[in-house]
Amino acid sequence: MVKAADPELVRIPGGDCPIGATVSHEAEHKPKVAEFRIAKYPVTNQEYKQFVDATGHAPPESNVFGSKYRLWQGKTFSPEIARQPVVNVSWHDAVAYCQWLGKQYRLPTEEEWELAARGGLKKKTFPWGDQIDKTMAWYGQKWNGVKTLKDVDYGKPNDYGLYGMAGNVWQWTADWYVPTFNDRPVVEELKLYRVLRGGSWANDEGFLAVDYRNFYSPDFRDLFVGFRVAAQ
Repeated sequence: MVKAADPELVRIPGGDCPIGATVSHEAEHKPKVAEFRIAKYPVTNQEYKQFVDATGHAPPESNVFGSKYRLWQGKTFSPEIARQPVVNVSWHDAVAYCQWLGKQYRLPTEEEWELAARGGLKKKTFPWGDQIDKTMAWYGQKWNGVKTLKDVDYGKPNDYGLYGMAGNVWQWTADWYVPTFNDRPVVEELKLYRVLRGGSWANDEGFLAVDYRNFYSPDFRDLFVGFRVAAQ
């Protein structure tokens, strides 16, 4: 079976992770996070195509919008979007991709994602500080076909060298959504939605804050949802 090249991972030092309270006004949560690695970029269309071709997994397709908004045509796509982040992938699709890459790969936890996004900064709104514009991250856009998203190396990396931690695509995390962090561990009746982070091309800048939490059903697919991988 053909395997993709290992993703380029960045090592993130562990420690106390001040989650929340920047823009969400939720009480700050400070879990201890062990050292881990996370991909420098979100997964691209060309990387995801290797997975589809090797496994027969269904190609990405929105379960919200129709063919007018389709970026893939079956198992092919325009070369223009090869280096753009793959979208229209559910949480289950993202997990399947990680498993195909190898047993060491997984989705980041919500705490890991935010710790990585902050780039070592504390109490800042965005991955680089408190200011943002469209040269730093891709946001506030309308649908424009293959030109809707940007390549994964667009914009300004944070101080850990990570790209796309704000804008372009929302990113699935491993965790179930809970209204407050005090609700963890998650009880069965709360296991309805998975957490996404980062904001997207379709959002205004407020949604791109490092602590902004979004959530959808793990079956949800849309034009603004992608993912990146992590490992210990």
